Amino acid sequence: MPAISLEVENLSAGYGPTRVLEGISLSVPAGARLAVFGRNGMGKTTLLATLAGQTRRYQGSIRLGGSDVTTAPSATRAHKGLGYVPQTRCVFPTLTVEENLFVGLKTRPETRWRKPMPCSRD
Repeated sequence: MPAISLEVENLSAGYGPTRVLEGISLSVPAGARLAVFGRNGMGKTTLLATLAGQTRRYQGSIRLGGSDVTTAPSATRAHKGLGYVPQTRCVFPTLTVEENLFVGLKTRPETRWRKPMPCSRD
């Protein structure tokens, strides 16, 4: 799978007139992982939904693998590898958890993703 980096610069986003995020900048190098922690109402979900193109962005930029996806629709961002799985139990209620996680990958070329190996339980 090709390495893709994520760069966010001066991102502000929210709902209607309410800004939940203000001036967020971060860079996640290819192959790295980022954890977002905070209490309820601190903007974690808003950040993830904004990166995925599902929440109103007031200002700032989002680059994925060097490409500007700031104004790209959610489907385009997902096709490029940026996904968001909301914290609900019934995204597609007839599918298993694993099937829900992989449903977004169905449109991507098979060479760009692979099913992970099962976890071993010690």
